[in-house]
Amino acid sequence: MTAMKWHADPELLSSYTSGTLDAIAGASVEQHLSHCAECRAAIAAHTDLAGLELAWAGVRDTIETPRFPAPIRLARRLGLPDSSAVLLAATASLRTAWMVSAFVALAFATLAAILTDGENLAPFLLVAPMIPVLGVAAAFSAPQDSLETLVVTAPYGRTRLILTRTLAVLATSLPVAVLLGLLVPGPTWVAAAWLGPALTLIPVLLALSSFVGPYPAAATVAVGWCGVVGVSVRGLPATWPVQAEQQVIYLGLAVLACAVLTVRAGRRSEIGALL
Repeated sequence: MTAMKWHADPELLSSYTSGTLDAIAGASVEQHLSHCAECRAAIAAHTDLAGLELAWAGVRDTIETPRFPAPIRLARRLGLPDSSAVLLAATASLRTAWMVSAFVALAFATLAAILTDGENLAPFLLVAPMIPVLGVAAAFSAPQDSLETLVVTAPYGRTRLILTRTLAVLATSLPVAVLLGLLVPGPTWVAAAWLGPALTLIPVLLALSSFVGPYPAAATVAVGWCGVVGVSVRGLPATWPVQAEQQVIYLGLAVLACAVLTVRAGRRSEIGALL
């Protein structure tokens, strides 16, 4: 019997929709249904439409709604608006893999300081300020950003996107870094003193990004900070990069970077237009 003359009887259709047919019979019925409009119409009587609609709704939700990273899901439970959650959803530095790798690097730097009894703080002072800086650089919206189209068409300026992502990176990276800093032997103020250069390098990064883009700016900032920390291993105290004299310089540099960024943004109406 050809597919044009044969039609599935109600019992066969019922078995097909309930999933009780074996693989060969099920494949045969499915192939027939793809060519027979009469049987496709008849199968509706044997289909659980409510369950089917529920299944399709689940498929649509999975496809259309991004699965937020763990920090964003936690923030939503604490009251973060859905609009801000969507803006943060594609932030690379809020994803589990990035955060784990960053904190593992910081943990090894902390361990290195512990093993030297605090006499060699260079690994910790090198890594700790760079974790939030590199996180902010990774948070920039790239052309391949999965939400780039949404960002462009949504009624949110890029300034809001950049600042929101920056604050989110700081909120997720700084607390753990501070806690690890408390484990570092030596003066307890070092656990907080590294925040000075960290919070300075971020506006410096944003200001440089307005000229050369985020990734060259991140590389420049990283090389510069490596040079500062490298100086401390040449006969200077281990805490030299974060001592009070240097903190004053960092503060001045941060003010200058903010001024440059403000002037640049004023000429282009918003920070996001520069990046």
